Amino acid sequence: MAFTSMSSLQLQQTQNVNTNQQVALKQGQVFHGTIKQLFPENQAEVQLGGHRFMAKLEVPMQAGNAHYFQVTGVEPDLQLKVVSGPINQTGSLTQQINQLLDSMQLPKTSEMQQIAAHFLKENVPMSKEQLLQAEQLVKQLPAGVTMKDALLALQKLVDMKMPVQQNTFQAIVQGGMKQGFAQTIAALQKLLQQDTSLSPAVRDQLLQQLQMLGKPFETETGGAILAKIIQILTGSNVSPTDKNALLQLLKEAGILPKNANIFNWSTNVLQGTSANNTNSLGQLLQQLPTAPANSATQLIQQLQTAISKNTNLTEAQKTQLQQSITKFNASPQTQQALQTLAKDIQGQLGRMGQTQSTAPSTPQLLQNMQSASLKDLPQLITQLKASVDSQNLLSAMQKETLNNTLAKFTIADSTSQTVQAVIKELQVQLMKAFSEVAQQQPFQTDTQNITAKQHLMTLMNAASTPTDDAALRTLTQLTTKSADPVIQQLVSQAEQNVHNAIDSKAIESAMKQTLQHLGLSYEAKLLDKTVDMQQLAGQLKPQLLSLLQDPSASSTTKVAAEQIVARMNGMQYLSGENGPQHQIIMQIPLEFFGRRTDATLQWNGRMKDEGKIDTDFARILFYLQLNSLQETVIDMQVQSRVVTVTVYNENDQLKELAEPLRVALKTGLATHDYQLSGVFLKKFAENQPVKTTLSAKTSETDNGGVDIRI
Repeated sequence: MAFTSMSSLQLQQTQNVNTNQQVALKQGQVFHGTIKQLFPENQAEVQLGGHRFMAKLEVPMQAGNAHYFQVTGVEPDLQLKVVSGPINQTGSLTQQINQLLDSMQLPKTSEMQQIAAHFLKENVPMSKEQLLQAEQLVKQLPAGVTMKDALLALQKLVDMKMPVQQNTFQAIVQGGMKQGFAQTIAALQKLLQQDTSLSPAVRDQLLQQLQMLGKPFETETGGAILAKIIQILTGSNVSPTDKNALLQLLKEAGILPKNANIFNWSTNVLQGTSANNTNSLGQLLQQLPTAPANSATQLIQQLQTAISKNTNLTEAQKTQLQQSITKFNASPQTQQALQTLAKDIQGQLGRMGQTQSTAPSTPQLLQNMQSASLKDLPQLITQLKASVDSQNLLSAMQKETLNNTLAKFTIADSTSQTVQAVIKELQVQLMKAFSEVAQQQPFQTDTQNITAKQHLMTLMNAASTPTDDAALRTLTQLTTKSADPVIQQLVSQAEQNVHNAIDSKAIESAMKQTLQHLGLSYEAKLLDKTVDMQQLAGQLKPQLLSLLQDPSASSTTKVAAEQIVARMNGMQYLSGENGPQHQIIMQIPLEFFGRRTDATLQWNGRMKDEGKIDTDFARILFYLQLNSLQETVIDMQVQSRVVTVTVYNENDQLKELAEPLRVALKTGLATHDYQLSGVFLKKFAENQPVKTTLSAKTSETDNGGVDIRI
């Protein structure tokens, strides 16, 4: 099955939307028009396609005649020059094309004739220079690009008033493709591995970024691997040799200190974390408003250190927060000033998307107990019990076990040794509990938006912030490369657990990560002063742009890189405003456990006055290449929050497979205040397997966007 390119659909929508808009002509353009009515002083009403406009003619003409006109001026009035005599409307298209080429003194090559025929048919004005540039482009079409796609791409360039040149043409062509993105990225990865002319640093950085694209669930897999390792280390039926091998992996990944062994690893991590986590940004903000005057200075210093070491903040964001502290230091440090500072920083973090929870997590409370005095212990025990009871990641049985252990604290008779013993027991129980969750529910988060694997990382003193996943990626890579059968089995089990747990939230997370790693909005973010430029430079697009300027890179590698950059640029070119309609096109290369696919999304709708998407009306198309169902198109219409879904696929069993999912879809939409009207399953046109087309129409009464028919 072959689909019309995305640019074809977009172009057809543009044409129909533009019929109600005033045509904009540029000096030098030539178009085929008809004189509808004559007025004094050589003024005339001229029709171009569905548009009519007033223009001044150089010489008197006769109403009703059709000519090729050239724009000679646009200010103060539109001025036209006739470049051909009256055209015989009953003449063949070939005769009209030849007359146009003769009048413009253009070569009558087969490419030029096809270009002229297309623009004549579509009523698109073109200049002589544009036609000559277009001819050169279509003479050198890349493999897999048809003349039809090339003509549609050229028309899009003219409609968008973009230069007709190689880079823009390639961007529109590549951006209009719905498949092949994942394969193109895989091809670049293979070329990079073979390109010995590149410096190792450049090659390794690019390969690392491509690997992150190819493994969107690498951190979840690493969390499941870590969870399984902890279960083995806390078990009693595993040989010391196997335990040592697993400990070595954790040390190489940076999760455990180098001096850890099978006897002290759990004790070391518990003791090594309390100091770090009591100074976390969230907890410091919690302590600040009620801090006594004699400890305020020390808290402010700790707050400055926590900000500077926070890996989630960009350098610009850190500077902005530090300026607030500097301003505070310059004023009298009253209790009210401390409260204002805490509120100010919390508000800035919220606007930065880095809101810090002021409530310590369950592992952090346990670590705080490690260094707490006996008089502070009752309050921490109460907080820990409340945290355990509200922890939605834990089962009722797991909570009961932890609460029974908490009940062992008898403060009156407690000594430092008995307290540490209970804390140690709680730590082991929390590790076991979160290890089970990290394997069975790797994507699930608690009320603080923290996953089980992140809680494990905190317990292991492996991350200062919940979102630091570098160590988990390293652990996944190390275990995957291991030849040890025990470790290979462990990796296989972890991957299977993650595979079984994949749901809609997991796919959403994978798509967001992929888009971020690609760097599609790289140019836009360059203007954002709060963005960390070093982090931005690590995305794929800026790295590819640097590669294209690298003289040591081979031409083959550069061609593959150019295709990917063109694909990214094309998505941006094809997305945007079409009169009252807005369009977003997004192509996401996805790879799940060795299976590559492309997910292409096209959203058509309208924007509200405040610049937000109108969620009541939209048309969304998904183009998918699925492993079992093969090519699939999902057409979703939203009219006044009533949703109709049509699925196009050739599989005869699809209706039977889809039936049980209707109720889940209806329920899920209802939670977002949408009503499901129906789900329809259809096949592609069997009599036109290659010429399947997507047509579009709009009308003034259709508030729901573009009406697309397959």
